[in-house]
Amino acid sequence: MASRRPWYGEFLVAGTSAVGAICITNPIDVVKTRMTLQGEAGGATKFRDPISALLHIGRSEGIAGLQRGLGPSCLWQFSNVSVRFGVYSNAKTMVVSENSSPIRKWLHSLGLAAISGGFAALASNPFFILKTRFQSGGQHELHAGLGGAVASIWRADGAAGFLRGLSAFAPRVIVASAVQLSTYDAVKEWLQRRVGVRDGIPLVTASSFVTGAAVVLAMQPFDFAATRLVNSKSAGELGVSAAYTGPFDVIVKTLRAEGILGLYRGGTANYLRFGPYCVLVFIFVEQGRKLETKLLDWRARRTDLQRDADG
Repeated sequence: MASRRPWYGEFLVAGTSAVGAICITNPIDVVKTRMTLQGEAGGATKFRDPISALLHIGRSEGIAGLQRGLGPSCLWQFSNVSVRFGVYSNAKTMVVSENSSPIRKWLHSLGLAAISGGFAALASNPFFILKTRFQSGGQHELHAGLGGAVASIWRADGAAGFLRGLSAFAPRVIVASAVQLSTYDAVKEWLQRRVGVRDGIPLVTASSFVTGAAVVLAMQPFDFAATRLVNSKSAGELGVSAAYTGPFDVIVKTLRAEGILGLYRGGTANYLRFGPYCVLVFIFVEQGRKLETKLLDWRARRTDLQRDADG
């Protein structure tokens, strides 16, 4: 009999899986961040496409430039994904019935995933701010280091500084979480039941690529607004009015200065990052769950043997 999984199992498996995935895809995340920020307030547009951006950053800044902000990115991923997957997994076992219709099951999953995304946004917003500022190439963050960047935000705005951009970041995470977790489960189940794809890495990969496209399509406007908002200086840092008052202000000013296409800056890079990232996360999570099951069964057998020996 399989051992009962502890409530924190999915938190650890998902968090470590996300860290492994971002270590591989962080260079594309750097490109996405730079492309989202270029052209801001009428500034220069340096990169034509993700490939030229990747090559330019690699030539001018080296490997360190392509992996800029990796530390904050790992903290962001662990705090965000562990909470999203962990809360969703535990809630799903209590709420979603396997006997429900596919549509009803998907709607339940959608709601639970959205709620888990709200908790994840609160947990990970400070790290999203830090990783965005490091990836943007801001000289203050580069010279000060992670501790210096944290101190700078605290001096300027106190604890409120780490909630900056939450009004845009929370919808981003909620939408991404709702679409990602519910879509992955639904697509995977459909491929198994209707197409006959066996459980394994090909099934996980196919389900993840479909999920990645759906997530990027849904969250791009929120991701754009959140990235620009948290990268901009606050009134406390500038000594004058902040560049943006909120996500709606980001969108309005972008439309005026850059047109409708400005809202989709970094969209292609976003999918090139999130597609492979989504595949890696789910592959790592699936393998992590299997490893966890083996470890729990091994521990249970040892406990039984010890009990027999003592008895």
